[in-house]
Amino acid sequence: SSRFCSSHQPELLGSTPLASFGLVAMMLGRIAAASRLAARRSVAGTPVLRSPLVGASGAARGAAHVSAPKPLSIRMDSLFVKCVIAAVIYFVPQDAVFLTGLFWKWHNEASTISPKKKLSDAESALEDFKAKKGLDDVKVSKGRSTWYVTA
Repeated sequence: SSRFCSSHQPELLGSTPLASFGLVAMMLGRIAAASRLAARRSVAGTPVLRSPLVGASGAARGAAHVSAPKPLSIRMDSLFVKCVIAAVIYFVPQDAVFLTGLFWKWHNEASTISPKKKLSDAESALEDFKAKKGLDDVKVSKGRSTWYVTA
């Protein structure tokens, strides 16, 4: 079967020169029509077939502009809410166990690197620290129970 309408090309199925001439004439006609459409489009500067949404300022067809999907209400018996509750019940306990272990590991590493020391005389400890490090001028920030030294 042919893709073209038989009323336009009655002799397409035959192999006569008239049939091939008709096919060539039809194709040249389509090319000419396409070039006329392209020329008209370039002269006018705007496309001939315009979408109703092109160049519309504001809402298209009177619809409200939505900047983000914002549900007006969420039912507590919806599938979304049930899935969120199930995910929280399933994942929070394992996350809590994992994060507790992770924080305990970090705390132990930090305590091993720089352990706390309770000193009775902070002034003499500061002078010993400055002598040990070879520092003369240091800035001391005195907190309630902790002193911070910066060079």
